[in-house]
Amino acid sequence: MLPRMNPWLAAGVIAASAIVMVAIMLFVRRSAPAGGSFSDSDRASSVFGFLGAGFVILLGFVIFLGFGTYEAGANHADAEAAAVVAQFRTAADFEGSLAQDAQGELVCYARSVIAQEWPAMTNGDRSPITEDWVVALDDTGVEQQQATSTGAQPVKNWWDSTNDRQLARSGRVLVSEGQIPTLLWALLVIGAILVVGYVLLYSDPKERWYAQAAMMGGVTILVVASLLAVQVVASPFSGESGSVDTGSMEYSLIQMDQFSKAEGADPTVFCDKAGIPLEK
Repeated sequence: MLPRMNPWLAAGVIAASAIVMVAIMLFVRRSAPAGGSFSDSDRASSVFGFLGAGFVILLGFVIFLGFGTYEAGANHADAEAAAVVAQFRTAADFEGSLAQDAQGELVCYARSVIAQEWPAMTNGDRSPITEDWVVALDDTGVEQQQATSTGAQPVKNWWDSTNDRQLARSGRVLVSEGQIPTLLWALLVIGAILVVGYVLLYSDPKERWYAQAAMMGGVTILVVASLLAVQVVASPFSGESGSVDTGSMEYSLIQMDQFSKAEGADPTVFCDKAGIPLEK
């Protein structure tokens, strides 16, 4: 799999690839036979067209698969943030101090997702700090259930939101692990090498050098840019430009703060801005 890249690095990779392949093209044409390596240019063009079409079909399939992964990641992030807010509102109906504790834990959960788990997902990992807040939220739900009853409406709403939150989080983390099979990446790279390599066979010392350079440079730029585009949609949580960001969860923090002020609630928040637990 290609490494994660920001726009400047991606532009640099594209430019460097084009420069290298143009240099190889100009070097090869010095010893290439006059008129190129093909005695029948029409037949050679047909083969090149077949290679190009095959690469485009494979590329389109992989991009479609990658875009589905990207969209799923964004949807899971939005669903998780919505479940956190719903659970925060449900917690307002809990008994006594459990309401403030539950709401505070949800704030800490959201903060840890933003500051701890999002960076961890660049490697397809979960955050142990976020896991701790998940356990704390489950314990609080059990306490409320014991204080009232399993059939109480706040308890039902709490566990429904818990299920929604956990499903969304699991989906988000799963997507961050990447769903483009290694075999498809290998086929894409092989296809790219075949397409670019075939252009070298068109080296002709009788052609103007800049025409040969433009031919190789244009093909290389399009092929490399296509591979980088696949990487963007296949890694929705890479933390680079165009990736799924923490906007949904950040907005959930705003909504929870607004709800607290409107209801006069005072959540017990035992964590810092990064979601790391404070010493009690």
